[in-house]
Amino acid sequence: MHSPVKSHRPEDAELSKKIEELTGLQSRLAELEFRMFNLRLELTEFESLYSAKVGPVYAELDEVEALIAEKIAKAKPHDDKAAEAAGTARRRADESRKAAMDALATPAQPTRSDSLRDLYRLAAKRLHPDLSRDDDDRKIRERLMTEANLAYANGDEAKLRAILEEYDSSPDAVVGTDVASELVRVIRRISLVNKRILQIETEIAEVKTSELFRLKTLVEDGTRTGKDVLGDMVERLKQQIQARRQHLRSL
Repeated sequence: MHSPVKSHRPEDAELSKKIEELTGLQSRLAELEFRMFNLRLELTEFESLYSAKVGPVYAELDEVEALIAEKIAKAKPHDDKAAEAAGTARRRADESRKAAMDALATPAQPTRSDSLRDLYRLAAKRLHPDLSRDDDDRKIRERLMTEANLAYANGDEAKLRAILEEYDSSPDAVVGTDVASELVRVIRRISLVNKRILQIETEIAEVKTSELFRLKTLVEDGTRTGKDVLGDMVERLKQQIQARRQHLRSL
């Protein structure tokens, strides 16, 4: 049996080069997609933790402030500004109480294993809609990527594997093309991936400038040094509540 003859056509060499470039960019895109999705997920989970731990104390403080405003308004029945302030304070207290109750009712977040994270990275690389061949392929990718996001958020590794297997076993995943057409397709995909990489890098930078991310980082840094940042915040709020209750009793 003769060994297959290796092609030396320049278009074949260029296609191989571009495919290698695209593969590297797809890996970069998958990593950024994972970081962006995971970052947003972690922020959502931290916000839930913050609301559950600090929210009830803020709700208590807002309730005391509402009682103060209402007592002042009652003492000044003809003062429209006092009545308006009391109404605003009461609405804020009601909203804070509802938010605190919702936060306490939020279920615990699942633990995500390294294998689950690796699977999600692979899904982001394989299923990204920007890498679709046509409209039909894009619709399939969008549906499966949405399902993959949900599976990762729920910590469902089996579901994530099933999603990848569904796409890989699809007849639409197999396409035969001539070298020239494939080269054009790969070059266009490279352009799309580069644009998406820039977009995600910008989004990550914006998220990292948010107040919520700064607080999350502060809490995590504190944990590493044995400091309970949220616990300290709660204690300061309790002291403030005590002072405001004393003010309420003095009215």
